[in-house]
Amino acid sequence: MYVAMSGATLRSRELDTIANNLANASTIGYKRESFSASSYSVVARDMQKAASLYPAARVMTIDSGKMFVDESPGIMKSTGNPLDLAISGNGFFAVEGQGRTLYTRNGVFSLDSEGYLVTAGGQKVLDTGDRPLRINDGGPVTVSPDGTVNSGNSPVGKLKVVKVDTPRHVGSSLFSGKEAGDTDGEVLQGTLELSNVNPVIEMVSIIHAMREYEAAQRIIKNFDELASRTVTDIAKV
Repeated sequence: MYVAMSGATLRSRELDTIANNLANASTIGYKRESFSASSYSVVARDMQKAASLYPAARVMTIDSGKMFVDESPGIMKSTGNPLDLAISGNGFFAVEGQGRTLYTRNGVFSLDSEGYLVTAGGQKVLDTGDRPLRINDGGPVTVSPDGTVNSGNSPVGKLKVVKVDTPRHVGSSLFSGKEAGDTDGEVLQGTLELSNVNPVIEMVSIIHAMREYEAAQRIIKNFDELASRTVTDIAKV
């Protein structure tokens, strides 16, 4: 029963993860998430030892609690908006948020009332000096592939685009993580990167996980009924 319960718990976590991916399938710059789990024998934590000593031993699963971000690129969509930016290749835009530096691939940027370049959520976009990038010239904005921002004919700063080690979702298209140096990715102006979630693959996965979850539930119910019958029969004896 506990073996089946561990499987049901794992599939429940998988269903939650897939549902979150599907909910963000249309979120600009979103990256698909997955999680890891490990297995262990109910008689020994050393799997190799358990396999040799107890070849018929049952195996349970345990959720590691670790989430992983799929950093594969999403489809690039041309918008023509000069403040819509995307990164071709690896790397993230650095933004100011929640009292620390966060990172994003969502390049839906705009200018606030003070001329600062901000995300759709209002976080200020940072330059290579870790300062909010301000565009107060009023001229047409152009962004070169290396991230240099010009207003009219005057450079106003360079976008901070960096690699991020083991990024973690902290909400919407924002990530936390440890900076891992400069990136060789190029900034594309007038372009947005769509989510890398494939709804068809996620739907197939959710059907598979649901079937396994239901199978585990049936096993738990059958064992429960068997245990109840056993207790009743023993009482009669």
